[in-house]
Amino acid sequence: MARTKKFPGSITRRSGAWRIRLCVGGKYHSFTRQGTRVEAENFAREKHAELSGDLRRAEAGLPGPLSFSGLLDLFTEFELPTLSPGAQRSYLGSFAVFRVFFGQYGDPMLRQIQRSHAKLFLEWRRTHSVESARDPVTGDVTYNPIDASVSAYTVARDRRVLHRVFSYGIERDLLEANPCSKVRAPKADPRNYVILTDDQLDTLLDKAAHNPMLQMFILLLAETGTRAYSEALQLRWEDCDLLGGFLHIKSAEGRRTKTGRSRHVPMTPRLRNALQDHAARFRMAAYNGQRSPYIFHHITSNRSCRAGERIRTMKNSFARAITAAELPDGFRPHDLRHRRVTKWLAGGANPVHVKEAVGHASLQTTMTYTHLLPEHLRALVDEPQTNSRKERQA
Repeated sequence: MARTKKFPGSITRRSGAWRIRLCVGGKYHSFTRQGTRVEAENFAREKHAELSGDLRRAEAGLPGPLSFSGLLDLFTEFELPTLSPGAQRSYLGSFAVFRVFFGQYGDPMLRQIQRSHAKLFLEWRRTHSVESARDPVTGDVTYNPIDASVSAYTVARDRRVLHRVFSYGIERDLLEANPCSKVRAPKADPRNYVILTDDQLDTLLDKAAHNPMLQMFILLLAETGTRAYSEALQLRWEDCDLLGGFLHIKSAEGRRTKTGRSRHVPMTPRLRNALQDHAARFRMAAYNGQRSPYIFHHITSNRSCRAGERIRTMKNSFARAITAAELPDGFRPHDLRHRRVTKWLAGGANPVHVKEAVGHASLQTTMTYTHLLPEHLRALVDEPQTNSRKERQA
């Protein structure tokens, strides 16, 4: 009875090592391996499967083997532009960390990446961050690892991003399985939002009074709950319906919202009056003979911007106003969005209407804000007392 072949190809012993020859698609491949014959046979089977897979991809017109950095490049070119500007910035920050970590392993091919790599990354990430350095001559930016503890929230965020990148690789037939599957990130406690009181908000607005664009920006965030940089700073005068009392948050090329959907947000009387004054002052203002189409634009020119151009960030000026107003520790500009949702729900607004106004993807997201409302728990003690009174009066 003929012996069953246990490996694809031929294997011979040469000079204390195993010489392996495989033929795939009419092309011969040679390898040398140390160890036992069984180990050499296992290697031959794995390598034969890889080469056969590469051949099938080539015959189907698909790209050949790809490294991890190659997958990041593909994602950056084709998938990243579909995300909101804020998500793009967040993803690129995670990508810099990924490149540093996987660069330590020689930028492995995707088929070489195992679940253990994802686990090692999460363990490494807890105690490492990256810092950038720009070459003064070429302008190229490089990233280097530094010892720095990061929060469980940051580790969990990077795990989600890495999982999505590998999922994209599966969709492109570059991977058969997601290495992040069944690899858990550390559980991160949710951040406690800082909900400003009316007096605290007024103080913040007073500290920003010297900067009319910043003051208008703060009030608009507080009264509408729009996202700061992907929505509010993208607003044009044509998006502001002062007569009807609505802001049109558009999702279009170059100004995509997080969910990709446009929506209308009603103005409060306070915001409407403030925007009328803002429009009276800046809508017809001319800069170098031209009017700015943006509600939030630079009033003066300097080395980094020109008068009339859209303001792209207010982080520094916003931070100074927060410090001057002596707001509670941990307050962030995005908390003004949380404040708007909370106040609407506390006032008895329909959660469905709130969801549409702030642009949540699901009603479930809107309802998570109820944990910030102690009022809804009052029914636990109020309703029994009311029922008892009715019973006594009957």
